[in-house]
Amino acid sequence: MSKRFGGFLVATEPAVEVPSTFFTDVLPQLTDLREVQVTLAIFRLAAEAGGVEAPVSRDAILRDRPLRTALRVVGSPREPDRRITAGLDLAVARGTLLCFLTERGADRRTWYYVNTPANQALIAAMGRGAVAPPVAVWQDNQVPAVVPERPNVFRLYEQNIGLLTPLIADHLVDALETYPVAWIEEAIAEAVAYNRRSWRYIQRILEKWASDGRGPASDTGKDRSNETHRRRDPDHLDPDQYKHGRYLDKARHR
Repeated sequence: MSKRFGGFLVATEPAVEVPSTFFTDVLPQLTDLREVQVTLAIFRLAAEAGGVEAPVSRDAILRDRPLRTALRVVGSPREPDRRITAGLDLAVARGTLLCFLTERGADRRTWYYVNTPANQALIAAMGRGAVAPPVAVWQDNQVPAVVPERPNVFRLYEQNIGLLTPLIADHLVDALETYPVAWIEEAIAEAVAYNRRSWRYIQRILEKWASDGRGPASDTGKDRSNETHRRRDPDHLDPDQYKHGRYLDKARHR
């Protein structure tokens, strides 16, 4: 049973700065609780680090206890790391958050900013080497290289299918809200394998897997509908990764 909340102590509790446009422009679009929880956690972690222009590391997000508690599925033994990662991918794809990598030798780390014009300009300047990154992202007291980053499915689409137009980006955001990331990556790979390089073909693959199930193609040429594989597939057990499909109710009640 949920514990009843006793009320906000607004006179003594520290406040978290959240731009009003988050509530007017972004929140009405959000349909995935993971994205909502992760975005609000970033605002809080950035505020604790100094404000919306403070970078937040991926490690700090994954370790954040309130977020982990919020995104843990009741009754499931699985840790919420994949759900947090999915929320981050959605927020970066939508443009609410900015993502960049720091690199020094083989050490690569992922960081996030709240998306503001100042932070956009800062990442671009750091990437060109025009300005030094903030001390918070240094690695072993050494200045790292900075590389802007986007969700993996965006990169995969550009590298294998074609130009990432604003319309295609919207389709990919919708897909990230609907399907596991692994499905989208595999659907892109299948489109490439069959030389059917279009979003429409990728979408048909995803819809088929949602309705018929996703499993490895057998040696006899049967399609991806092996029931045993579906039951063992951990992605199939996450109840909010499906917005449609004949297996939706079964997934929700596992």
